[in-house]
Amino acid sequence: MRFFKSTRIGRKARTRLYLLCAFFLFLCLQNVPVTSQTLAPVAGTDIRPFSMSGNVGFLSEAYAVSGINARRPPGMGQISAATRFSIFGFRSGINLLYSTDNNALRQSMNRFTFQGSWRWLSVSAGSVNPRFSKYSLNGVTVNGALLEINPGHFSLSIAGGRTRRAVELTSQPGFREPSFEQWLFASRIGVGRRGGNQFALTGLYSYDVLGSVANPGNALPAENLNITPEFGLVLWGGKVSFESSLSVSVFTRDRTSDELELDEVPAFFTSIFTPRTSTRVDYAGEVMSRFSHGPFRIDSGYERIQPGFRSLGLGYVRSDQETYRVRPQVRILGDRANISGMFSKGRNNLLDTRVTTTQRQQLGLNTMVRLTQSVNMTLSYIRLTNETKPVDTSTPIAMELHQKQVSRSFMLSPSFLYRSGLVSHSVTVTGSYQILDDKSESVTSGDRQAFGFTNFNSGLSYNISLPGGLSLGVSGNYLRNESDHSKATGHAANTTGGYAFFNRLLSVNLTVGWSRNGTEFVRIIEEFNPSDPAQGTWKSYRTTENSNDFLEGEYTVRQWSNQYSLNLSASYRLPNGNQIRMNVRGMSSRPNSVGSIEYDEMRASIRYDHRF
Repeated sequence: MRFFKSTRIGRKARTRLYLLCAFFLFLCLQNVPVTSQTLAPVAGTDIRPFSMSGNVGFLSEAYAVSGINARRPPGMGQISAATRFSIFGFRSGINLLYSTDNNALRQSMNRFTFQGSWRWLSVSAGSVNPRFSKYSLNGVTVNGALLEINPGHFSLSIAGGRTRRAVELTSQPGFREPSFEQWLFASRIGVGRRGGNQFALTGLYSYDVLGSVANPGNALPAENLNITPEFGLVLWGGKVSFESSLSVSVFTRDRTSDELELDEVPAFFTSIFTPRTSTRVDYAGEVMSRFSHGPFRIDSGYERIQPGFRSLGLGYVRSDQETYRVRPQVRILGDRANISGMFSKGRNNLLDTRVTTTQRQQLGLNTMVRLTQSVNMTLSYIRLTNETKPVDTSTPIAMELHQKQVSRSFMLSPSFLYRSGLVSHSVTVTGSYQILDDKSESVTSGDRQAFGFTNFNSGLSYNISLPGGLSLGVSGNYLRNESDHSKATGHAANTTGGYAFFNRLLSVNLTVGWSRNGTEFVRIIEEFNPSDPAQGTWKSYRTTENSNDFLEGEYTVRQWSNQYSLNLSASYRLPNGNQIRMNVRGMSSRPNSVGSIEYDEMRASIRYDHRF
C-alpha cells in the first residue's frame, strides 16, 4: 500500500480502496463451487420454481507516471455484480457498478439496475438506457425506471427519471462543466414489429430544474418536447422494405427567457410546454430502403438534420446535415467472393445562413475473396472529396474561402492460414496507399502552394500455435508520409508469447514492443536567438561542426522519438472455478528533440470474477 500513500489520493478514496481490497481477499479465500442455484422442475412440466445465477467482479488498479501530467487517478477500485433469477417463469436480475473514480465534479459513472420480466412484460429500474428512436431518445442514461409491454403486435414502452445531477461551477482540478439537474419522461407506442411492418409514435419531455445550481456560469436551463412518428413496410416476402423516422423537436434554450403569447397554439400544448423567446422548432429525419434478391442487395437512405436541432434524449447530434447513401452488394463464385460498393453525398448550410457551404462526396469499393481454404484476399478503394464553397462568389475573399481536397485510398490485405497436424501458422500482410490532392482555387491559380500529401502504410504479422498451449507471434509496421513541407516516418515491431501452465489453469501472455517515429521539416530563421530552444535542435543550426555561431536562413529540422512498451497479462482459474486476471502495462518515451518531454507510464490491475 506504499504506492497509494505516496500519491495524491484523498483519505476517503483510499479508505474505500482498502475496503475493496479486503473484500477481494475474502472472495479469493473462498472455495465455493461455481454452480447456479436451480430447483427441479414441477412434476409433469418444464417449469422450474426457482433458478439463480450471476457473477461478481472486483477490479483494483494502480497507476504511476513521471514526466507528464497523470491521465488517470493513482488508485482505483471497482465492483461489478449481476444476478439473474427466475421464479415460476418470472425472470429478473440486478446489475451493479461501483467505482472509487466517481467524482462530484462531473456526472456519476456508478450504475445500479434491476430487471424483471414475465412473458410479455419487462420492468427495469435504476440506471436504464432506453432506445426509443434515433433522433429522440437514444443512448442517454436515465436513473429511474423503464416499463416495456409487448403482447404480440402491440408494444408500449414508458421511461422516466433523472438524466443529469446538478454540478456547480468550480475551478477545482477535474471539473468539466456545470450542469443543472435534468429529468426526462418518454413513451413509445407501436403496432407491428421493428424491422417489419410497423407504426410507432414516440413522445419525449425533458427539462432542467430551475434553481438546482446556485452558480451555473454560462450554462442555461433548457426544456425540450419531442414527437417522433416511425413507419416500416415490408413487401414481396421481405425482398423490399422501407423505414422512415421523423423527429420534431421543440427546444427552449433558456427556461428563464420571456414567455410568448401565441393565440394559434392549442391550450393543451401550452399546459405541457411553455413557448418562450428562446424556443425553436426543428426536425431531423431519415428514410431508408432495401432490396434483396438472391445474391444481390442494395441499401439506400436519405437523412436530414435541420440547423439547430437538439434533443435532450441524445448524447450528441451533428445538426445542419443532409446526406444521401447507396450501398450495393453482390455475392458471386458460390459465396466465395463478396463485392460491395458505397456512394454517399452530403452537405451543410441547409438554410443558406452560413458564409460557406461544405459538400462531401464518398465513393468506395470493397472486395473480399476466399481464393482457397487457406488464402483470403481483401481489396478496397475509397475516394473522398471535401469542398467548401463561398455562398457569395462576388466577395473579394471568394478565392480564399474556396477549399477542395480529394483523397484516394487503396488497400490490399492477403492472409494465409496453414495447419500441419496440431501446429497452425497464420500470416497477414497489409498495405495501404493514400493520396491527398489540394485542388482549391488559390492552388490551381498559383497563388499558394498545395497542402497535399502521400501516405504509405504497411504491416506484416506471423503467428504460430503449438501443442501444449504455447503460442508465438511477431509483427512489424512501416509508415511514411510526405508532403511539400515535411516528411514523417514510423517503424514498429512487436513480439508476443503465450503459454498455458498446469493443465491450462494458468495462462500467461507477454508482449514487448518498440516504435520509432520521426519528422523532418524545413524551418526558415530570420533572426536566431540561441537562448530559445523552441527554435529547434542545436545541431540543426550549427554552421560548422565545432562552431556555436548560427546564421539566418533555411534549415532542415529532424526530430525523432523512441517508444518502448510492455504488456504482461495472466489469468488463473481457481479450484472453485473462479478466475483471477492480472495485467501490467508500461510505456516509455525517449525523444531526442529539444523541448520534447521524456516520460514513463505504468498501469497495473488485478481482477477477480466469481460466478454462481
